[in-house]
Amino acid sequence: MDSVLKNLVRVGRVSSINPQSATVRVVFEDRQNMVSYDLPVIVRQSLKNKDYFMPDVGEQVVCLFLPNGNAQGFCLGSFYSSVDVPSVSDSNKRHIRFADGTSLEYDRETHTLTIQAQGPLNVMAGGNVNVTGDVIADGISLKTHVHGGVQSGGSTTGKPS
Repeated sequence: MDSVLKNLVRVGRVSSINPQSATVRVVFEDRQNMVSYDLPVIVRQSLKNKDYFMPDVGEQVVCLFLPNGNAQGFCLGSFYSSVDVPSVSDSNKRHIRFADGTSLEYDRETHTLTIQAQGPLNVMAGGNVNVTGDVIADGISLKTHVHGGVQSGGSTTGKPS
């Protein structure tokens, strides 16, 4: 029974990914570099709401195998180590950072959602985009901005109403 339990949970490194089937192959260095069969990556939801992510090749992961052999198992996910440290250390924050520096962060203490995009940011809506509060772009307020150079007198307009 002990040998069965030792084979249930294993730590290895992703050796290849299959984005279409959301599976990975994992190499286990402590088992003479044995490579797993394709293992499904565990996600939060997959039926009506769908969550998708793939670990990177070379990323350290934890795998769970069924007791009937090495062919059936799952990649449970990655974990932090002394080499791969968390990008944030605040229990009030949920943070995702991508390799290009783009990040999404929600701070439940300040109720602030921050998106820092390294490229374009696209918002697509099937209806209106409603904003409560002011919209400020490059320091210019949508609510309080004025336009200069009105008519020949060089005066400015009033604030939008």
